[in-house]
Amino acid sequence: MVVNITPFKPEFIEECKAIITESVFTSRWALVEGYWLLGQRVSQEHKKYAKGNESSLQDLASKLEIHTRTLYYAVQAYKKYPQIDTIPDGKNISWSKLIKHLPNRDKEPKKKELICPFCHRNVFEGLICK
Repeated sequence: MVVNITPFKPEFIEECKAIITESVFTSRWALVEGYWLLGQRVSQEHKKYAKGNESSLQDLASKLEIHTRTLYYAVQAYKKYPQIDTIPDGKNISWSKLIKHLPNRDKEPKKKELICPFCHRNVFEGLICK
């Protein structure tokens, strides 16, 4: 049986929770700020990187030993929020939440759905109905 010998004062508990909350925010913001600064530096130094030139981003990411996608998102973060204080969500922001606000380089535009004039079924633009 565990006996609680030392009761904790509510003020002490709240102070400890505040310390944890601030530490989590500080660590998340440090990562967001670091990647934003990376995007800023790359954008300012090499306009070809800022335009999303895939091979240039791959080369640079390789030399930095980070994923190309991470570098792409860093540049996109800077382009979308050129003033760091305009990044949304305040203390609730994290890098993973921020990239949801950015263009995804992997998304292709949706193909238009059409009706095949021969079989009258739905087909997607660019596909051949047989």
